[in-house]
Amino acid sequence: MPLQPLRKDELILGQPAPYSVFDADRVLLLARGCVIASQNVLDTLREQGMFSSEEKPSGANLGRLYRPSVAQVLDGESAPRRGTAPGALPIAQSGGGDAVQTVMPFIETAMRIGDTLQMRFDDGSPERYAVRLIGAVDRKSVLVTHPQNEGRMMFIKDGQTLGFTGMRGKHAYAFDAPVLRCQLSPFPYMHLAYPQQVRTTTIRKAHRVELNGVASIGRADGKGRLACNLRDLSVGGALLTVPKPLADYGTEVSIAFRLNIDDAPVTIEVQGIVRSVRPAEEPGASFRPCGVEFINVPTDLRRMLQLFVYESLLAER
Repeated sequence: MPLQPLRKDELILGQPAPYSVFDADRVLLLARGCVIASQNVLDTLREQGMFSSEEKPSGANLGRLYRPSVAQVLDGESAPRRGTAPGALPIAQSGGGDAVQTVMPFIETAMRIGDTLQMRFDDGSPERYAVRLIGAVDRKSVLVTHPQNEGRMMFIKDGQTLGFTGMRGKHAYAFDAPVLRCQLSPFPYMHLAYPQQVRTTTIRKAHRVELNGVASIGRADGKGRLACNLRDLSVGGALLTVPKPLADYGTEVSIAFRLNIDDAPVTIEVQGIVRSVRPAEEPGASFRPCGVEFINVPTDLRRMLQLFVYESLLAER
């Protein structure tokens, strides 16, 4: 089946793919009809993908992420396909979480002097800037370092309202505060109006962040990987749409995916066990939603997962 080069304008963010998208090795990356819901996935498809106008997938495969020759790969008869290597995966995009938010006085939070806070402007821009908490006077003022951008002090006006987010232990915090005064001596810092309430979220192991991303999955013995859909993520596990041969309760699997953590792409590779299998979402579908529990997660990776959950929840505040 001849493959035609993919034109960038034929794939549109937020729209179903008009064609099934392949890479240069004829590996199916995205089935026709699957909605492209993230810019990173779109960029990856545009850079690596090919498409064929002659390919006519069956209705059962519309809107699915999958790889061909599942049985061969799982049986070890075929080498892992290009594009399923962990470093080649697009970055998964978060779409929300299920944490419950409460409010408390600033003095009752667990924040400590020296904690890093992320500051944002109230103009809707996504940029955030790191500052440090340097003190507080109950019911009067909170003191933080002056934000910098590329080593230069940023212009902040007295009276300007800023948003702040931070975390400590299992708690994520968010509050808004007007700037009372910017000071330059003895070093640059800001007096903020004392926040009456701080929005607080307690992060538990089961808190999940909704995702829309591509992951790779294989048996724990490492005999090859297949593409799957990463749908949500927690510190302790994930919900994925995986090929039927792997969708059995108790199957030990190896999973790899990429996340944007602290503004940098990070590849996560973990071992897991299939703990739940849901019915296929369409009759005859070759994939099933599965809940996977992570096992034997190294401490550094667990901290990365926790940081990603924190950042995703704080981004909504």
